[in-house]
Amino acid sequence: MTDARLINPEELNAAELLSLRLLVGSSFMTFAAIPAAARTRLLELGLIQRGMGGLLPTPAGRICARLR
Repeated sequence: MTDARLINPEELNAAELLSLRLLVGSSFMTFAAIPAAARTRLLELGLIQRGMGGLLPTPAGRICARLR
């Protein structure tokens, strides 16, 4: 993450939150499965990471996706 605080779901737009929740639900997705703008922001916020040729949720991303 870029800072030490957890991101609240309210800080994400609808596309970002939906993408994050889809990724958390499946645990792995290809790069193309998430819109580029959402993917970029989620990576910058440290909610997802690149790995094994695709995208994986981080622990912070799992928490954020399940809040609310």
